[in-house]
Amino acid sequence: MMLSLVLVLAQTTAVSAEPAPAPVMLSRAEAVARALAANPAVRKSQAGLDSLRGRKQEALADALPELDLVGSGTRFRDPSLLNSPGFDEFPPEFRSALRPIPASLYDGAFQLRQTLWSFKLGAAVRAARYGLDLGREDVRRTEHEVALATIQSYHDYVLGLEKVRVTEQSIVQKQKHLDMARTRREAGVVTELDVLRSEVDLANVQAQLERARGDADQARGALNAVMVQPVDAAIVPTDALDRRPAPVALAEVTAAALANRAELKVAALNVRVYEQLVKVERGEGRPRLDLAAGYGRAVRDPGNFFRNDFARWNAAVTLTVPVFDGFRTAGRVTQAQASVSRAEQDLIAAENRVRLQAKQAVDRLRTAERVLDAAELNVTQAARAVEMTQANYRYGAATTLDVLDAQASLTLAESLRIQGLYDHANARAVLRYVMGESPLEPEQLNDDEEAPR
Repeated sequence: MMLSLVLVLAQTTAVSAEPAPAPVMLSRAEAVARALAANPAVRKSQAGLDSLRGRKQEALADALPELDLVGSGTRFRDPSLLNSPGFDEFPPEFRSALRPIPASLYDGAFQLRQTLWSFKLGAAVRAARYGLDLGREDVRRTEHEVALATIQSYHDYVLGLEKVRVTEQSIVQKQKHLDMARTRREAGVVTELDVLRSEVDLANVQAQLERARGDADQARGALNAVMVQPVDAAIVPTDALDRRPAPVALAEVTAAALANRAELKVAALNVRVYEQLVKVERGEGRPRLDLAAGYGRAVRDPGNFFRNDFARWNAAVTLTVPVFDGFRTAGRVTQAQASVSRAEQDLIAAENRVRLQAKQAVDRLRTAERVLDAAELNVTQAARAVEMTQANYRYGAATTLDVLDAQASLTLAESLRIQGLYDHANARAVLRYVMGESPLEPEQLNDDEEAPR
């Protein structure tokens, strides 16, 4: 038993000694590419597009001829002559000769069916074509949504790491101040209360560091989840939160959004699909012309199957004119027209929603730019204030509270600047999404990568 325990411990030690996987260096563009390749929402929309391709083929099938090869073999005995009403009037010797004999019949033929004219055929094909275009736009919409979610998750993780960095810098500053306070305490210049305050302040920031690290780990898990990979996978972002110029003219943004947004194109195509479906329903109550033809052989002896004497053929052109169907077609037309009205209202609502989103995106970007301007200036001033306060403290012209306040102001200024960069980066991504473009900026792409359509 002791030997087994030793072996188990040895195996456990070997497993724990295995090196952890190396962190993956990941840019925004790479994160978006991974998400688009594996995200279930994107795959689901692509499967929907494949389904619409099948529907288009199904609609086109009604306009093409339908050809079947039909074969049959029948063994039968038919006593119908014996059951005829006048059979008993035949002479007895004739009746005895009319005895049913079992026989076999073999039949093989090509059967052709073709719609020559139908009022609903062209409308059904156009509806399927519009539906396919709708599916393509829906895929683009889904790709943009997933790309935006991925970029925002990437920014969340970068923001979490930046907060960790700022907190670590704050700890370094506070540790230096604590060392200085202890030195001055030993020299009898300050009281023990100054040292105690510095120790408490340092401990508080160390607790904040653990919280910041936990938030960063959660953001990393969310980013991994968007990319559909193990949530604990190690990632090192290679792109920082930065500031780039972006259009802020509301008229320009609104015009681009109304022209390019996939949601609006989906809504507009939905109206066109229902308009064609109205014509399809009306076509149910209008005349149609069909062709039915067949050519084959019918033989009792299979050896005669390829002899022309046993050929059989037929051809028929059928005109169907609906006269009265109990107002069924009229009811279906009314339902289809109501669907058109609903789709038109959906389009109006979507356009209004996009206009509002454009206004909000522009306002969000403008606000982020103003906040970032103020935060960047404030960081410079706060850093200068910390240097001056620490120098004054060193010569006894400032108290511990003065130093702690200055350090807290610098940490807050750094946090606000990082938050401002985060808000600005997200605002740019949302603005591009609202304008119907890929949320990934062209400058953020590598040389061998392409943005989503």
